[in-house]
This record gives sequence, structure tokens and C-alpha cells, in this order.
Amino acid sequence: MPIITAKEINAIAFTEPIDLALINDDIIIAAEGKYLISAITKPILDDLSVHPGNYINLVDNYIKPYLAYCVKIVLYSQYINESSSDAINVQQRENIINEANLISQTKRTLLVNHIISGSYGLYVNPVKRRINGFLINNKK
Repeated sequence: MPIITAKEINAIAFTEPIDLALINDDIIIAAEGKYLISAITKPILDDLSVHPGNYINLVDNYIKPYLAYCVKIVLYSQYINESSSDAINVQQRENIINEANLISQTKRTLLVNHIISGSYGLYVNPVKRRINGFLINNKK
């Protein structure tokens, strides 16, 4: 079950509400997999699903705002790929994605900083290291 509802996404990420039917669970789950796991790490996400009461502040004030904009990015990216190639509309949609990206990165920074400064013992800070000249991110 997704961490955030379509109604919450609409309220957080859209100034003009969109049809809730467009924000289905598959889109939300895809955004969680693509964006959220790398931000909070899989151990915290797994523990959150088992003990949601331990993460109320984290979820309501940090994860949901970040995830709402991630879903917006996924929705508009999908819409651009599936729509006609009218240059004006495509450019407008790309501008929306770029703005949502900027906001989501700010929300991600707030989320990660909160996790690092808090008492979330399951968080594993990704370690960048070089192996044979290749930059490796150690994400769990």
C-alpha cells in the first residue's frame, strides 16, 4: 500500500487539482521505488511498513512532501512521452517537470538531513568510493 494518497498528492504538489483517477497506486509505487528508497534507504522503508507509528513525523512532514513532487514528476514525464509532439505543450510540460524537480530536490535534502540528524538507527548513509577508477555508490 502506498505511503501517500492521491488526494494528499493533489493537495501538496498541485496548485490546480488534477483528476484523482490519474494518480493511481501504480504511479505512486513507481515513484516510491525510483525516488524514495534511495533517499531513506530500504531498511527504513521496510521498518516503516512494519512500524508506521514510529515514523509519523517523518512521514507527514518529510516523506509525503517529497514523494508528492516525485509523483508529479512521474506523471508529467509519462504524459510527455504519451502525448503529441506539439512543441509549445511539450516545452510547457518540460518546464513543469523542471520546476517539480527543483522542489523535489529541496524536499529530498530536508528529508535526508532530518533522517541523518534524527535517531533513525536503520539509516545507512550511501558511501561513494572508487573501485578500479569507477565511482561506486553503496546504497542499501
